[in-house]
Amino acid sequence: MNTRQDNPKPAVKRGRPFGSNAEDTRRRLLQAAEKHFNDNAYADVSMAKVAKSAGMTGAAIYNYFSSKDELFQETIASRIRLYNETIADAVSGSGSWKDKFNRLVDAVTPMRRASYGFPMIGSVVINRLQREPDKFQEIRDLRDESAKIFRSLVAEGVDCGDLPEDTDIAITGDLLMAITAGAMNTVSFYHPSLDNMGPIIDSVKTLLGTKR
Repeated sequence: MNTRQDNPKPAVKRGRPFGSNAEDTRRRLLQAAEKHFNDNAYADVSMAKVAKSAGMTGAAIYNYFSSKDELFQETIASRIRLYNETIADAVSGSGSWKDKFNRLVDAVTPMRRASYGFPMIGSVVINRLQREPDKFQEIRDLRDESAKIFRSLVAEGVDCGDLPEDTDIAITGDLLMAITAGAMNTVSFYHPSLDNMGPIIDSVKTLLGTKR
């Protein structure tokens, strides 16, 4: 009778790609989900398809997200968190509100190129925010953080006399955010021949009077 006991192999989480860790796997899932939610109607996106794109099995994705709805919400939230970190860093330095806005626009442009057309997800989110405000409270809060940054730029513009004293800071700030978060991508859609968004960025700066 052979009494030798082999050393047990360490348990491997089912479906996780070899050599990866939980954080990397979660990041890949969110990147895959972002693309799927942008390229397809919400109903046509499945957990199995997202998992396959991330190099995982259909069952393994549930180790990270319990449902497609949870995956959808975290996909949006993670992108907005990164966006907020980027724009907050861009406006944290010295200079006028125009200088800060120019840095902000330059900083967020690469994000658009890497986010599979994130504003397309945004249009879906806006619809669901209206229908299910409580369910998407975290996203509403993150959106408010974004708005505060743009409103602060408008407030600086009013304080220095570049903008009229009676400027509605909330509305103007939200318009400024809409230009940088969605309008630029819309214009790029109608100009597919552009190799980069440089001409669009320059046009926005010219329109707003911030171009140096």
